[in-house]
Amino acid sequence: MIYEKKITVRYAETGVNGRLKPVSILNYFQDIASEHTGVLGVSAFDLFPKNLAWVFFRYQIQISDYPRWNDHLRIRTWRYPVNNLYELRQYEIFDDKDNLLISSKSSWILTSISTKKPLRLNKNLPPELMEGQEQAISNDLTVLPPITRHDIIRSFNTRMHDLDFNRHINNSVYVVWALESIGQEIIKTLRPREITVNYIGESLYGETITSLTQEEKTNQSHTFLHSIVSDQSNKEITRLKTVWDCFD
Repeated sequence: MIYEKKITVRYAETGVNGRLKPVSILNYFQDIASEHTGVLGVSAFDLFPKNLAWVFFRYQIQISDYPRWNDHLRIRTWRYPVNNLYELRQYEIFDDKDNLLISSKSSWILTSISTKKPLRLNKNLPPELMEGQEQAISNDLTVLPPITRHDIIRSFNTRMHDLDFNRHINNSVYVVWALESIGQEIIKTLRPREITVNYIGESLYGETITSLTQEEKTNQSHTFLHSIVSDQSNKEITRLKTVWDCFD
């Protein structure tokens, strides 16, 4: 089942030059995935009373162009369970001429809220969601290496505004922390054309986190590796890679 909807880019979702903010792209993906799982009866609201929750594992986004304010878009998503261990989810955003602007895929793990342990899908999801999956998704999500130096260091405090339904820091916030750590000469003129995220741990309200950024020296692009670390536990909670380009 492919779930699809049409949306119009709102002014509040845009930033510099009236183009869609990267965080708004992630919010689009979260919204349509939530709506789709709601139709299937396995949304966060459906699972919470059963002591279950979906947890992001990896994310990969490719952006060929950034929509502008008032652009009309078509967004679609579908899911694909893999070996009863996790789900892959594909996303695509098209303009009103059916040009593919943004594509993404993510992996999700079903966990117990109380124990934090991953659970097998076939033992916790309706049987009909484990059958007849015709729209396969290849699992080519990138595993990122650890950074080896700290070219840029920024600290952030987690806010109540950053929490999701399960009282964890929303997955899009980690991307915001990484993007905000880029130097002004890049962030003022360029935008990410690739965003890769490996979620390792979790962050909670009231914590302080540090965003460590390493610039990769290449002739073709501006590429950065990021490590998000909890100051309280001194543990790495997210790794990211961003590749920047000019869209104007």
